[in-house]
Amino acid sequence: MAISLMADREYAAEYLANGTVQVQGFDVETGWPEGGAAAVYPRLFTDPAYDIMVVPITNYLIARDLGRPVMGIPVFPDVSFAHIGAQVNVNAGIREPKDLEGKRVGVRGWGFNPGTWLRGGLADVYGLDLTKVHWVEAEPNSLMSVDYPRDPRFSVSKGGDQVTELESGELDAVLFDRAGPPLGGNRARLFDDPLEAALTYHRQSGVFPVNVMLVAKSEVLDANPGLGQAVVDACDEARRLYYANAADDDQHMGLRVGWLRENGLFPHENGLENNRRAIETIVRYAADLGIIGRRFTPEELFFDGAR
Repeated sequence: MAISLMADREYAAEYLANGTVQVQGFDVETGWPEGGAAAVYPRLFTDPAYDIMVVPITNYLIARDLGRPVMGIPVFPDVSFAHIGAQVNVNAGIREPKDLEGKRVGVRGWGFNPGTWLRGGLADVYGLDLTKVHWVEAEPNSLMSVDYPRDPRFSVSKGGDQVTELESGELDAVLFDRAGPPLGGNRARLFDDPLEAALTYHRQSGVFPVNVMLVAKSEVLDANPGLGQAVVDACDEARRLYYANAADDDQHMGLRVGWLRENGLFPHENGLENNRRAIETIVRYAADLGIIGRRFTPEELFFDGAR
C-alpha cells in the first residue's frame, strides 16, 4: 500500500505534488484535502488523514505533549514573520507593543502557531507582559476540539469575526495570520514598518519562525526504515527547484521573495540543525504560554538520525 503524503501546489511542495520530484525508494502518493489544510489539522490528534501530514508546529508540539503517536520530519514548507499580520484599532491608543497591556487582543486560537510566535517575540523584544493582555480567540480554529492545557495566569475568552470586532473597537488589536486582511476603516498596523520589526526580531533572536512542518504517523516511520530521510531528501530537491525558479516579485507567506533574498532569508533550508534555534525557541514560547507541559529537546521531536 502506498504511503500518503500531504503536499500542496504551493511553494516547494508543488514539485512534489505534480510529480517532478519523487521520494526515492518508497511508494509515496501525494494529495491535498478538499477544503484545504485546516480541514484536516484536527485529525492529527485522532486519526491523521495522511501518513505524512503538513501541520502547524505548535499543533505538533501539543500533539506530542498529549502523547499522540506521531513524529516530526525536519521539513518546513512555510516560514514567515507574524509581525506583518498584527493590526490595531486606530482609536485604541496603541502606539507600541507595550501598549497592548490592558487591551483586548484577538488571536486565531490560543495555541495557534502565528500568534504563539508573535506573542513570544513581543515579550522577548519589547518586554510585553502577556499576562496583562486579555486574549480573545476566534472560532472555528484547528485546535478548538482539542483538550490541551490552559494556563490560569492568562485571561482568555472567545470571540467572533475578528475583522468586524477590530473595526468596531470591541477588539483593540488582532494578531492575524500571514499578512492579515487588507487595511481599511479603523484598522492600522501595529508596527509602522512591519518588515523592519521582523528584521529586528531576526537579528536579536537569530530565528526565522517556522510556520508548518511535516509530521508522520510513528508506526509508518517504524515500518519503513529510511523513509524519514528519503522524504527530507525529496523535499530538499523540491526546494532547490523552487528557489531557482522563484521570482523576486513572488510572494512567500505574505513576504516578497526579493525582500527575503536581500536580507539573507531566502533560501531557507530544511533540517534539524539548520532550524535548531527556531525549534528551541518555539518550544520555549509554547511552554511559557502553558500550552505544553514539557520542554522537548529538538532531538526528541524528530525521527532518530534526523540531521
